[in-house]
Amino acid sequence: ICEPVLPEQSDESHRTRTLLEGDIFVMTVYRTKGKHRTEEEYRQLGHSAGFKHFRPFYLNDFFTILEFQK
Repeated sequence: ICEPVLPEQSDESHRTRTLLEGDIFVMTVYRTKGKHRTEEEYRQLGHSAGFKHFRPFYLNDFFTILEFQK
């Protein structure tokens, strides 16, 4: 899965600003049907779907590859 992943805590970095602006865009366009998640939220989502292993690979300021393994 290749998705934007929000930081657990906000800071002043370029990455955080880019991700939060993207999150606002998604909320505006899709009216709460779309949602950006944090790394921990993806980890829990994968675990609830039966995936025991989770590993994120940060590509750039916006996208992260999320690896789930059973």
